[in-house]
Amino acid sequence: MRKVLIAEDDPAIALLLQEAIGERLGVATQVVPNGALVPDALGAERPDLLVLDLSLPGLSGLDVFDLVRNDPVWQGIPVLFLTADPERAETASAPIGQHRVMGKPFDVDELVATIAALVGPGAEAAA
Repeated sequence: MRKVLIAEDDPAIALLLQEAIGERLGVATQVVPNGALVPDALGAERPDLLVLDLSLPGLSGLDVFDLVRNDPVWQGIPVLFLTADPERAETASAPIGQHRVMGKPFDVDELVATIAALVGPGAEAAA
């Protein structure tokens, strides 16, 4: 089964993401509310996608992204930045790896389609 790791400190957004991804894509999710918890979660089980808020406590989303892109074990993991500051995420991550940036607030249908594209086969959006 495909898996998405969600790094989001807002409980309402985290729940919305879990429900949308799980119900519409049939993909397992794990939520961490603090950027400093992402490395341990990545080490426990490699996800097929990392959904990353920029404004996280502990380590910021950009700090987490730097760790992911600089670690040979993790650098192939696609990243979806979900942020109220999309320009900042685009500027920081422009030349590096497979990633997308979506602004908050976001359209759930667009979010699900983007995640399905990043996770790949086996994560088909339900009609």
